[in-house]
Amino acid sequence: MVLRSTAPHASKIAHRRPDRSATSTFRKSSNPRFPRTRAEASADGSLERRELLAGAATSLVSIAAFPRVARADDPATTLTQVYNDEEDKYSLAVPSDWERALGDTSPNPQSTRKVIAFYPPGQPEINVNVVATALGADYPKMGSFGSPDEFAYGVAAGMTRPKPRQGPKQFSYVVDAKNAGDRYVIEYTVERPEENFYQHLLSAVGIGYNGRVNRLFTLTAVCPEDRYAEMEPMFRKIFATFETPSTLYP
Repeated sequence: MVLRSTAPHASKIAHRRPDRSATSTFRKSSNPRFPRTRAEASADGSLERRELLAGAATSLVSIAAFPRVARADDPATTLTQVYNDEEDKYSLAVPSDWERALGDTSPNPQSTRKVIAFYPPGQPEINVNVVATALGADYPKMGSFGSPDEFAYGVAAGMTRPKPRQGPKQFSYVVDAKNAGDRYVIEYTVERPEENFYQHLLSAVGIGYNGRVNRLFTLTAVCPEDRYAEMEPMFRKIFATFETPSTLYP
């Protein structure tokens, strides 16, 4: 499945995000493990790991490219709508008036990368989305990807393009990474200064078995940097409702 950045559809930020306090943690995504040839990476399995990390980084999905699902007729309230994915056995709750969009899927369950997203009416640049990616037996637990820091750096590195062959330069910075039970929770930013584009992302990543294959479940909140402080409480509330099946390899 081909996913594209929300950049063409997102509202541009009028000003660069405000400077953070000195106590904030900023970590550049550069990592000496990555500048190797594809053959060298394939030899020790790190290439596949990087491709999976890239899958976790597809949270900048193009919501406008997804077919929208009609909302229920109930008015917007503080109540939530609960989404239960019957195929992949996960669930989460979002505000009742948020719209839903679906990504393209493959009929082959061994290779499917499923995407579903929810966003406030008329604001697809602010969204929460779930990506479910099939995993092999080499990745029974989150620890198979390394520590939370290593995982976060891998995601950020996959989204950093300091010298692109075409298009603007893009940089990703890790803000925080931690272990939350059987999941990793990472916070990072994506910037394209040439386009005055600054986005803030929060992801919860875990592994679960849907009855056929192990999945890497990635729940990500995406928001323009200057709206993140406003939206973070809602994002955290949604994240608290996210439930996934247990892994096949306990």
